[in-house]
Amino acid sequence: MKTFRTSRTRSTAFAALGSAALLAALLSATGRPAAPPPPSGSAARMPACGPNTGGAACSVYGRAARLGDGTVRTYSEYQGGIPKALGVALTAQAVTGLPTSAATDGKHCYDADADGHLDGMHECVGGHSLELGLPATPAAAAGVPFQWVLFNWNPHGHNPHGRYDVAHFDVHFYLAPRDVRTAIKTGGCALLIACDQLAAAGKPVPAAYLPAGYPASSPQTAEGAMGAHLDSRPPTTGTLSGQTFIYGAYAGDLIFMEPMLTRDFLERHRTAPAHRTCEAIPQPAAWRIPGWYPTQYCTAYRPDRGDYTVSLTDFVHSGGANGIASAVR
Repeated sequence: MKTFRTSRTRSTAFAALGSAALLAALLSATGRPAAPPPPSGSAARMPACGPNTGGAACSVYGRAARLGDGTVRTYSEYQGGIPKALGVALTAQAVTGLPTSAATDGKHCYDADADGHLDGMHECVGGHSLELGLPATPAAAAGVPFQWVLFNWNPHGHNPHGRYDVAHFDVHFYLAPRDVRTAIKTGGCALLIACDQLAAAGKPVPAAYLPAGYPASSPQTAEGAMGAHLDSRPPTTGTLSGQTFIYGAYAGDLIFMEPMLTRDFLERHRTAPAHRTCEAIPQPAAWRIPGWYPTQYCTAYRPDRGDYTVSLTDFVHSGGANGIASAVR
């Protein structure tokens, strides 16, 4: 399992356990019940989906991966077999202990200046990344076209500079299998993509499948191990300070949907009154593949669980080339 955890001694953890045990003993000695344990992070309070769930709202979680001092995992929510949300849940501790010095984990690099040395700030892409599997789709529930999630932590941000060079998270919900991403190599063109793949990365998305407000192609943002990034933010908006939504494209097809959000924006939800911010996802006239697609993306903090979530919500069904068919709320 991939870890983002920085090197720390274990004495702090043992001290915390010792303090908790001492407190419990003192409370017991006074005859008062021990305080309940704190929320266990992303443990679901919503009932788990099962064969007898029926029309009730339910949730299912993927396998947890280490992130900072906590964990992150995917989750999905259903009601009456219809998808209501698909997202990642980060325990509150996951946003502490994250790498801050190295810009990336060094997985996707290219010696662009051919000096025999890899500059981690300028010759590597992808930040610190985790590949997360989706939860299993419950029996009799409608599936979604997403196949897996790529989660990235970027302590120094990334290109384009002046727009996204701030500490932030990228959450890529992939519509394409992992081998599509694996086949996009690093190289000396655009954002370190192999030059012989730049044309494929810049191939325009057909107008029928192009989300409103997004460019049909963006070869200058084509990135190794990723593809082209279609961005709807006007150039004058400056450095990201909240959240935004990116579409990923390769070979003329949309391959991922990406909420991007700053670390500060995520953490502000812990003290914000509503604990939740949602925005609309611009939609194409039709989706090439029939299925359930989200129309909102949300960043939230769940006080009862003690975790943060980044999710796709408000799914509608598309009949593929026939366009958006219906919405279920």
